[in-house]
Amino acid sequence: MKHRNISLSDGEQEVCSVSACGKTPKRSIPRKRVEKTGSLSLQGSSRKVNLCSDCYRIFKKSSKKDRTMESLGR
Repeated sequence: MKHRNISLSDGEQEVCSVSACGKTPKRSIPRKRVEKTGSLSLQGSSRKVNLCSDCYRIFKKSSKKDRTMESLGR
């Protein structure tokens, strides 16, 4: 089955929210979770942060310890 890419924006192409990264975003994550790790320098001031696959991988590796602690606390 083919997936269609539907853009609800006004025609502006979105880019990754990390400074010095201009790739197309693949994931959207709350800003507070990304800022908690401190591994990425973000630009803008929106609530959600768009991350490309490379930046998401960096975020995922830096937040691994936090995610395991959250899963143990359940």
